Amino acid sequence: MRIPSREQAATHGLVVDLLGAEPEPATRPPSNRAAKLAGVATGAIVLFAAVAAASILVGNRPGGPDQPRADAPVSISGSSALRPDVLSSELGGGRLDQAPGAGRQAAPLAADVPPEAPVMVPPPTLTVGPKPQVDVVRRFFELLPAKPADASRLLSPELLGGDARDFVASWGQVQAITIESTTLRPDGAVLAVVSMQERTGRWMRVEQAFWLTDTTVPRIVGTEILSAQRS
Repeated sequence: MRIPSREQAATHGLVVDLLGAEPEPATRPPSNRAAKLAGVATGAIVLFAAVAAASILVGNRPGGPDQPRADAPVSISGSSALRPDVLSSELGGGRLDQAPGAGRQAAPLAADVPPEAPVMVPPPTLTVGPKPQVDVVRRFFELLPAKPADASRLLSPELLGGDARDFVASWGQVQAITIESTTLRPDGAVLAVVSMQERTGRWMRVEQAFWLTDTTVPRIVGTEILSAQRS
């Protein structure tokens, strides 16, 4: 380190007294590259914060009303398609309880009474028009609520299963039937759309196909439930 002489020190002191202290060297401004990097980093932070806030808002948005669930399609054929208690169970309503006051005598055990053989029972008196298959299906549903035993006589013994007691008992759980439509399909089957009111007050809307014999007074020999739902 260089030590100034006494004369140099005195001269420097005089200059300082006259002009004041020497100014500090100005701070060097940051380079343009550093400024750009700082701006990019700031923009990235702001963008990230905006995206995070939008995600939180979307996640907390209340959901819309639940969509109603339609009942699953039901596919039942044969004698089971003629049992409203089976259909009610398939739709999730469980088997219906016996209606009050409609109790029937207890049937003997199957081991004590041999099963009855199918018997050809004459169908009830029925006047048919130009579409006898449609007339038979309509009459079948008309008889079911009050006279299920008579309705069973419109079925073939093979479809009924030979014993009408379970069939009749199952229809005791239905108090009303509304026939919406009965139409003859090109393949000869009859398509029926009906609404059934159970004794619990619930309604079932059923779309069902029927196949019948090609006779003067047709008999129902096959059936299949195409769709069913509670309404």
